[in-house]
Amino acid sequence: MQIHVDLGPRSYPIYIGSGIASGFPSYYQDKYKGRKCAVVTNATVAALYQPYIDTLKNDLGCVVHTLPDGEKYKTVETWSGILDTLISSRLDRTSVVVALGGGVVGDMAGFAAACFMRGVDYVQIPTTLLSMVDSSVGGKTAVDHPLGKNLVGAFHQPSSVWVDTKFLDTLPRREFVAGYAEMFKCAFIGGREMFSFIMDNKEAVLRSEPAVLLDCIERCIRIKAGIVMQDEREGGVRALLNFGHTFGHALEQFYGFEGLLHGEAVLWGIVCAVELGKWGGGTLPREHWAEFDRILDGLPLPPLPSAPDFDRVYAAMFADKKAELGKLRFILPCAPGESAVKGGVEENAVREIFEKNVAWLLPRYYI
Repeated sequence: MQIHVDLGPRSYPIYIGSGIASGFPSYYQDKYKGRKCAVVTNATVAALYQPYIDTLKNDLGCVVHTLPDGEKYKTVETWSGILDTLISSRLDRTSVVVALGGGVVGDMAGFAAACFMRGVDYVQIPTTLLSMVDSSVGGKTAVDHPLGKNLVGAFHQPSSVWVDTKFLDTLPRREFVAGYAEMFKCAFIGGREMFSFIMDNKEAVLRSEPAVLLDCIERCIRIKAGIVMQDEREGGVRALLNFGHTFGHALEQFYGFEGLLHGEAVLWGIVCAVELGKWGGGTLPREHWAEFDRILDGLPLPPLPSAPDFDRVYAAMFADKKAELGKLRFILPCAPGESAVKGGVEENAVREIFEKNVAWLLPRYYI
């Protein structure tokens, strides 16, 4: 299966299937014809897929840079280590960076590729559900800063993406749950058909039933690719992809990027965004509330590391990239499958949601 992301000279294919990563070395040799290669991965993936990495080294002559595993390592210092390897290995501007791993690996490898020699090609081979349906597609690359999520980065499109669902065979349940967040997010931005698909197939998706999961992965990638083709650099409609992320990113920062995965934070963010759309933002008519509650009911919300301090979470939102001119902007639901950017949401409205809703919302959805 192949999806084409049409961005003119920056266009690229997304290949989707089971076991397709085995064909990547031949693809590389044909497309890049001897150009030097660096594989960026992390310690967990390297331990699980050392034979595959050895194949890349032997067939393509790649150097390998292995990152520590975890969002807390998504820093300028860790990213700089990738550049050290590219430079010391004497790669040049014709070289190719291959990101083999989840969202953290893809973001940092892509950012390194964007900056090395002012930009070299890179390929995404995502190994987690979240990176397959979201972070590997679209060209957003970045590292975190202590004051906020993904604040240091660049737009740099991959030259191809290889979504091999065979990698999911070794994915821990917790990582599946994190990936579900970006899948369920598509229900709120991907049109009525996607909303109905998630509402009707939520339990099957949560059980990771192979046929339904593959269908959902393809749908999510098509939705994201379609949005990126309309708005490559988030000047308009691409902001919708941040549904749930204003709350989610603030929670991640509050916990110091430890103890709560990105997707887990987004799950909480999705619930908060819907509640804000109902009560504080006034974007979601009451006639749709029951349908939205059906999707929210039973979401696999993870336990939070500790009780959040909402004043600090609220303050963290202003470091988010979606804040403009000192005002917060939220992506809020308007109808099944439709959301919109809500600008100028006042502090009192957000605090009212926290005080009147979040206090009871947490135990209501807690599992």
